[in-house]
Order: sequence, then structure tokens, then C-alpha cells
Amino acid sequence: MMNQNKLEKQYTNKDFYKNGIFQKDVAKQAVKEVILSHGELYTDKIDREIWISDFGLGDFEHVGLASVTWFNDPLYDYFAMTMYLLPNQMIPEHIHRAIMEAPKKPAKYESWKVIRGWIYNFSEVGDPTPNPPLIPASFGSVKSKNFAIIRAGDTSALKKVETWHFMMAGPQGAIVDEYGVHHDRRGWFSSNPKAHPTK
Repeated sequence: MMNQNKLEKQYTNKDFYKNGIFQKDVAKQAVKEVILSHGELYTDKIDREIWISDFGLGDFEHVGLASVTWFNDPLYDYFAMTMYLLPNQMIPEHIHRAIMEAPKKPAKYESWKVIRGWIYNFSEVGDPTPNPPLIPASFGSVKSKNFAIIRAGDTSALKKVETWHFMMAGPQGAIVDEYGVHHDRRGWFSSNPKAHPTK
């Protein structure tokens, strides 16, 4: 097993893209190494069900996500997943809006617990926080300028329903559990018009 918090390889976009095509198998290996480096299990279920996306932005090194959804129940309206972020990787800034077309859904509310590593948790709610981390051009413009550092074992929650937010991992990557109401991608919108949740 890899030493905890010691990544043997630092992946870059040169690894993740060949002739402009996203190499999901390489991304999956990078995520596996982050999981193992934090002393967590990489199970058969994770290997089968992990979802990996660069959101169509072509910059998985900096903007992307790997996750496993454990529960997403529309009847009892609850949701749980684990997110796996590479070192310094960000999720696109996004907002969850109410869905007015059938089947109608209220705007998603969510909260997070950092399991390993740490994150910057950004929100549009609150005054801008000084000295933000560097945001790459591929991310797009930023509406969420208030942030806090959330460390392993700590929790946080969406400050207000239907507000912009995103997170960014620290230098060793991060593993974050998310809990919320039922997730319907029809209500997911990014501030970057190039980002798409299913890419």
C-alpha cells in the first residue's frame, strides 16, 4: 500500500489527454492513487461505479471530479455521495435551481464532511475572503469569493439555497462526503457556460 499522504506520481494534463481526448482510464488511476495515499480502501464497488468528469473543459488536472453516489432516492428525498479530488483540483462553480418541469423538484440543499485532506469551500454568500488560491483560466469567472478552509473531520453546508458555490482540494487532494436532498442534474447549472455536468 502507498504511504499515507504520499503520492508517487503527480499527474498533469499531458497524462489525462491524448490528441485532445480525455483519458478516463488514466484519470481513474490517478483517483485510485489519491484514495490509497490517504489510507482509504479502494473497493470493487468504487471501481465499478465511480463517475469521472472533466465537465467538457479539457483541464482535468485543475477542474474536474470523481465521485461515487451511494444513495439518490427520489421517493424519500435523500442523497449521499463521496467526492474524490486530485491535488488542487476544483469542481466547477455551480448552482442548484428548482426544477419547474415534471417531475418538479425543489432546489437541492447539501452539506459536506471532509474525510481526508482539506478543501477550500467557496460561496457567493459573505464578503470576499482575502488571498484566495490561484484560479486557472479554464475555470471561468468567479462569483463565489467568500471561502473557508474545511479540514478532515470538519463539516460545512450550503449557506443559502440557490447560491453559487464550489470547492477546491488542498495539495494532497481530498475525499469529501456529501449529504443532501435528492439530486437531479436538470437543476445543476455552472457559471461557466462551457461546463456541462454529464461531460
